[in-house]
Amino acid sequence: MHLDKRQKKFTIIIIQDERRLCSFKLPANFLTICLVAVIGLCIISFTAVLLHNRTGSFKENIAANIGTHAKPSDAGKNEASADATVVNTVTQSYNLSIENFEANFDVSRKLFRYSFLLKNKTSKNIPASGYIFLILKSEGLGAEHWLADPQTILSNGVPQNFKDGDPFSITRYKVIAKDISIQHVYDSASIFVFSDDGKLVLKENFNLKT
Repeated sequence: MHLDKRQKKFTIIIIQDERRLCSFKLPANFLTICLVAVIGLCIISFTAVLLHNRTGSFKENIAANIGTHAKPSDAGKNEASADATVVNTVTQSYNLSIENFEANFDVSRKLFRYSFLLKNKTSKNIPASGYIFLILKSEGLGAEHWLADPQTILSNGVPQNFKDGDPFSITRYKVIAKDISIQHVYDSASIFVFSDDGKLVLKENFNLKT
């Protein structure tokens, strides 16, 4: 027994301006095909958005991990800086001496001339640097008449601003020689040597009486 199954179709009739008739026949499952196509596009779009979000989240996690792993490097830099500080502290150890001090007054020109050898006695000749002052004193003169070279504020005969001094930097030794103007003949001279951070590392007194 044979059944004659005919395919169902839809017929669309279009009436144009000149009353011409046009017809199109569409399969009965055309609407089903369109619906499936729309659903497929929606699924594809949703999947694309989901993948994009996951990709963005993955990138953020990678960036966070990179930042986390970078922190030990910063810590390493801090440790290196600490090591450098220790090295600088060792470098700035002081063991200085003043030798061959000579001085004379030129009363006619009102000058005081002095010179000495500043010697670095640290082992392995580690460089030393800082600031130097010369203070001229006399028993018959009040402290307000004492002379500081270079000029600075004195308290009990001690310079108060170490950076006012003459800077120096030596590895083995250095000859210090200067002429300074005076108004009096003084009885004694004191030499103060300060470190770079203002610590008094050396003081020597010299009798100028003849």
